[in-house]
Amino acid sequence: MSEKEELPKVSPKEVFDRLTFGVVKSLEKKKGVFDIHVEERKPAERHLVVSWEQKHSCILPEDVKNFYLTMNGLLMTWKIKFDEVLMRLGRMEINSISELKKLNSTSPTAGTSNNPSLADIDSDSETEEDEDDTAPVKPHFDSRSRIFELDPCEGTGKVCLVFKNTKPGVPAQGMEIWFLDRALRWNFLTDSFTHYFRMMIMHLGLPQWQYVFTDIGLSQQAKQWFNMYAPGRLALDMQDRGPEGPDQRETDPCTPDPSVPTNKLDPARVFKGKKDQK
Repeated sequence: MSEKEELPKVSPKEVFDRLTFGVVKSLEKKKGVFDIHVEERKPAERHLVVSWEQKHSCILPEDVKNFYLTMNGLLMTWKIKFDEVLMRLGRMEINSISELKKLNSTSPTAGTSNNPSLADIDSDSETEEDEDDTAPVKPHFDSRSRIFELDPCEGTGKVCLVFKNTKPGVPAQGMEIWFLDRALRWNFLTDSFTHYFRMMIMHLGLPQWQYVFTDIGLSQQAKQWFNMYAPGRLALDMQDRGPEGPDQRETDPCTPDPSVPTNKLDPARVFKGKKDQK
């Protein structure tokens, strides 16, 4: 053939469904779910990822870089019909590389008695941290940590990429992912972006799902949504949570939800680098 055949165009929803091994199809089968939308995101240019690392003096793990080289962020939403009115319920979001911004510990009016800075709150929380030697060391809002917003969570908190034990002039390594709740308390989620991606998919982007991993727990309204759309996931989370909170969790928080049998993720296939692809 003299002319090249054009490859069929794949929609963002189909790409996302392939990456997550069927979560979109699973949602489509759930009663009352409508308007599943995946925003189209083109891959980030490699120089943007390198530029981000140089600007912030942080070395991103390979799975994070490969994600951005596959799609520059993620926004997936789905709606339900409530009293004959469509209402958005689920939301899965990962900031683009340009929106992966550093959390500032101060503001122009911070540090006053009426408007304390994050660093002031940070110093107050160190006493609580000393009481529990078994828990992961929490991030700090000062120069000891570099913190970047991964998901704004629509104002209910922030999911953050955290580099701890940082030193001026030394590129930071060893990233973790933490959830900063509305009370400005840190809650450890995982030390792997791939693992976090799985957690987000397993919880279907339901409202406030990150609070499963806090001592606050889910609100009653959030529990009702889980009971309707991911009852198996809620049962597993409650079992893993234990009687004394999330730190009593013994099993993998990414254990598949029996109510979502097709929702399986192979990290090796999703976040593999280009050199591994045929």
